Amino acid sequence: MRRLLCALSMVAAVASCANPTHVTVAAPQGILPPMGWNSWNSGIDINDQSIRGTIDAMVSSGMRDAGYSYVNLDAGWAAPERSSTGELAADPQRFPFGLKPLADYAHERGLRFGLYSSPFNQTCGQSVGAASLGHETQDAATFAAWGIDFLKYDWCGPKASHDEQTRIFGAMGSALRKSGRRIVYSINPNSADDPAAGARFDWSGVADMVRVCGDLVPLWRNALPPLGSPDPFAARVFNALPDQLADAVNSAARPAYRNDPDMLVVGVTWSEFFLNHRELVLRSARNRLLTADQRVQLEPLLSMSAQTAQWMAAAQPGLTEDEQRSHFSLWAMLGAPLLAGNDLRSMSAATSSMLTNREVIAVDQDPLLATAHQVGGDGRIFAKPLADSSVAVALFNSSNAVADIATTAHAVGLPPASCYTLRDLWTGQSVGTAGGIVARSVAPHAVQLLRAVQAARCSP
Repeated sequence: MRRLLCALSMVAAVASCANPTHVTVAAPQGILPPMGWNSWNSGIDINDQSIRGTIDAMVSSGMRDAGYSYVNLDAGWAAPERSSTGELAADPQRFPFGLKPLADYAHERGLRFGLYSSPFNQTCGQSVGAASLGHETQDAATFAAWGIDFLKYDWCGPKASHDEQTRIFGAMGSALRKSGRRIVYSINPNSADDPAAGARFDWSGVADMVRVCGDLVPLWRNALPPLGSPDPFAARVFNALPDQLADAVNSAARPAYRNDPDMLVVGVTWSEFFLNHRELVLRSARNRLLTADQRVQLEPLLSMSAQTAQWMAAAQPGLTEDEQRSHFSLWAMLGAPLLAGNDLRSMSAATSSMLTNREVIAVDQDPLLATAHQVGGDGRIFAKPLADSSVAVALFNSSNAVADIATTAHAVGLPPASCYTLRDLWTGQSVGTAGGIVARSVAPHAVQLLRAVQAARCSP
């Protein structure tokens, strides 16, 4: 449950990082950043009907055709206890037919199906009775039999050394590889009270993806006044600014696995995020799924009046469309997994258009598997070389005032030429330049995302 407490208490989501430390173990093959959907950020009530509806929406909205393929259930799908033979089971109230028919439903529509689990489940959103420690081989076989394609494995347990985390995460990774089914393996070591563990160490021998920061919430900056001591609403960044989060992700960049700066919050409003996750906490308490320690941790939420909850939901400004484009652009520049977190069944046309922008997605999915780097030490400018010899250039304005942001073709890594073409990936407009790359009057918190390439001649 710590994920709930951290998110709903608005604990900052930026990882502090040191230099990565190498771990020598056999590494899995590198993969393109997975694309799909995860149930956590929307806070929807996951059950057979809602997930079938989400699968249908993934197809009808055009997201599948844009490259999104995984439909992943986060915490809340499992029965509180294992079966009499020690097998994992789906919650019979939520999934009366089990999970294999649901996975089959996804597969029949050209999609993949994923689940969430943990070796401990002591501090997250599932019962300790469903924890996988000591059951790795058994659970991997269950996942394979159900047709699972993706496993998000959250530490959700006590403090541990890196060696211990490597051993325990490695046990599940090894079991998955021996299960007879290719299952993408995503881990989060940061929930062991070390928010920098994902970024500081090299996990390429353990998993396909690793979380490199804390949980993100759909806010740019906190706007609420202090509500107690210690102050959980200090001036901290939530939806991390480009120069800070990109530094964190780049510090751990590895070609053999994908850095995961958390699921997307595009199309997720602050009010729905807060109220839905508060209801999840209350529902867990009503169903007696909280341990005594969890109840103590979550007491501020459990005792919060409905009036206070509504005020907190309304008092924070959600992400603007400019801020959401900056967020999505940064994930694309970093080659991050694109796992949408909004309710696909009710998303707006604007959200759908943003999430399915194929030119932006192509930057994320570029087969060169490069990641962005800062240009000239300017935290507002990032460049990413692409497989076709073009360069993606992002010019972020993280300030609160309109700004002009400029660099050059040479500075972003393009070879000398008399002319270049700059294509704006959000507007679809192209212009020619003799070498200058200038974004004029960029709105506060907005971005100009460009693809720059040599041109035979300059066009206006």
